[in-house]
Amino acid sequence: MKSKIAKTDIKQACVQKQQELIDSFKQQEVEMYNDTFSQNASASQSEDRKAGKVDLLNALGKELVFAQEELVYLNSIDVTGECTHVEPGSVVVTDQLTFFIGVSSEKVEVDGEIFFGISTKAPIYASMKGLKEGSSFQFNETKYVIEDVY
Repeated sequence: MKSKIAKTDIKQACVQKQQELIDSFKQQEVEMYNDTFSQNASASQSEDRKAGKVDLLNALGKELVFAQEELVYLNSIDVTGECTHVEPGSVVVTDQLTFFIGVSSEKVEVDGEIFFGISTKAPIYASMKGLKEGSSFQFNETKYVIEDVY
């Protein structure tokens, strides 16, 4: 990484990614609800497909609630201070990847740099929690050397 990307920009990109996930879940929920409670026609008219669809709808609802809770947590993270060790809100630059500690997310791109959101509940976070620049950790048979924490 040539220059440090502002943590506020990284956090905002993660918030946007999380909101997109929530919006997608909401759209899927509406479509699934409409499909589940529309006319329940089947070839035999005796086969009830609604029960399985209700289970899927409930599972999707739980995923939506979890994503919303993660967004609330992400918004609560203070990224205004400089971090000297791996903690929520820190950016961890390794020789392999660059992580933002907050919630799990797909890669996000900010000013041409790629960041991966890591949840504090993720096993990889447990491997790096509290470490400082120059430290190393191993996760899934990959060794990471921390080049910078901010």
